[in-house]
Amino acid sequence: MVPIRHVMRSLPLLAAVLGDAYGVEVVIGGGDSAHTDGKTIHLPSLPLEGDATALALARGLLDHEAAHIRETDFAALRRWSPTPLAHHIWNSLEDWRVEKRLVELFPGCRQNFRWLIEHYFAGTETADRAGDHNPALSILNAILLTVRAWDAPGVQANRDAHIKEVNRYFPGLWPRIQAVLDKAGAQCRSTQDAIRLAEAIVALIEEEKSRGQHQDGGQEHGEKADGQSDLEQEKEHTESQEDAGQPATHGQIEPDACVVEPTNEEPDSGCLMAAASDSLSELLEASAPTDWPQHLGERLAQALGEHPVESADQGLAVARLGSKPSKTLEAAAREACLQASVSLRARLYRLLQASRLVRSEPGRHGKLDPKRLYGLAVGNARVFRTLGQKPAMSTAVHMLLDSSGSMSGAPIKLASEACYAVATALERIKGVNVAVSAFPAGNAHDGVTVAPLIEHGAKVHAELDIPAEGYTPLAQALWWVLQRMVLLKEDRKLVVIVTDGEPDSFGAARKVLRTAEMVGFEIYGIGIQSESVRRLLPRSSVNVKSLSELPEALFSVLHQALVQRPAGGRP
Repeated sequence: MVPIRHVMRSLPLLAAVLGDAYGVEVVIGGGDSAHTDGKTIHLPSLPLEGDATALALARGLLDHEAAHIRETDFAALRRWSPTPLAHHIWNSLEDWRVEKRLVELFPGCRQNFRWLIEHYFAGTETADRAGDHNPALSILNAILLTVRAWDAPGVQANRDAHIKEVNRYFPGLWPRIQAVLDKAGAQCRSTQDAIRLAEAIVALIEEEKSRGQHQDGGQEHGEKADGQSDLEQEKEHTESQEDAGQPATHGQIEPDACVVEPTNEEPDSGCLMAAASDSLSELLEASAPTDWPQHLGERLAQALGEHPVESADQGLAVARLGSKPSKTLEAAAREACLQASVSLRARLYRLLQASRLVRSEPGRHGKLDPKRLYGLAVGNARVFRTLGQKPAMSTAVHMLLDSSGSMSGAPIKLASEACYAVATALERIKGVNVAVSAFPAGNAHDGVTVAPLIEHGAKVHAELDIPAEGYTPLAQALWWVLQRMVLLKEDRKLVVIVTDGEPDSFGAARKVLRTAEMVGFEIYGIGIQSESVRRLLPRSSVNVKSLSELPEALFSVLHQALVQRPAGGRP
């Protein structure tokens, strides 16, 4: 079984795979909170050493928000102008609907959703709050937990407690709400359906408020149900106190008798009615509620935000897609690169062809091997031999070009030309899929970004003359490349880093490299006028000082990568 910490470290790759399957984009890092904008799921920087709960939270948020992006009709939502109450109830219904749809498409999500629902809604957190100071909250909790109990039976007991509170304060209301929820369970097939059903429940709550006001109407302005005035009742109360030997309370104002506090005794029915009516008014008129029960997405986002990352070395973050201005390499540079690529390609092609020829083991079919004829005398019929071939090349190569400020001048020029020479050479080799990207792609205020210069599957071009500026976020850029490549169909995936070898965080870069090794990537380095890259890749890197050295230097790296597959461990 793979340790949780290893799975957590591979979360960016898991997010990329899930995002591709769900048809959404997932961004990790670049913010302190988890959220979605309707197109992209954003996760905060997460700890590398997270436990099983942290992993379940991250996976749960991905599943939940992906369900909304895939299934929620945001156009219909924008056309609607709901009150906060209507939107809250709609969210309860819509969460269930989109999650149910995602489970139908991806059954593996079912277990994760059920665990999260029971983890967050089977406890007593909302039960302790509902009805204590705002009885109407019991309605929201009962609705939320009724919907959640459809998929998680462990929530049933908490749901029943909330329904009891609703019946206590609002007799007769819950059966009418339950009837609408029953329709939701059977007929809620779209965002518009959820809107319609939410509005129906809000209408029931409004009716309950009106009914309560009507019942209270005859008891205003000091008028009592039996026709007695306040003065008469006060006199009777005083006399009864004196007869019982208790001190009278003439002229004293009692505290609000209709403040409902948690107690073992049942409050006066008039107090219950007053508290219920007031709470319904607050519920219907609320503009920015903060104490309403949280939905699953809100709870997951909050929980993920409670996993702080102290430094870049302790967490993982992925660069975002960006762009970088580029120009075509000068004619003289292009010519030199093409000459270098021709020499490199010719030598690689010969080696690749030779490496594909292998001798098979002795067998019962093929070409007769005279040296093994003696075996017939002892009953061994394996006297034939055949020539076979290794499988055809199936390799993706990604050139990751460091374009930070430390590479300005001659280094970035040489690095750009090196990438062009390598990409041109590899493009002509059947079975090799090459790409080139540069990092960082923008200014610091844009966050960490990577700019694809040549995409996988696209034709190689010479628009690689780029400026060098900014820091060197190698770890984040590597995560971005790994996310892109993990979705490719090629069997082998190679990353060639072209850099001066000084990343912003050496520790974070090392952790990405270890994760890449764990999942089967092969990472190589080309140092541009610097030996620093050997600190990161001591056994799989070379140093290049001039373009004239490039063919031989790159040949050694690519020969190792394409022909001599490393036998265990990171190269």
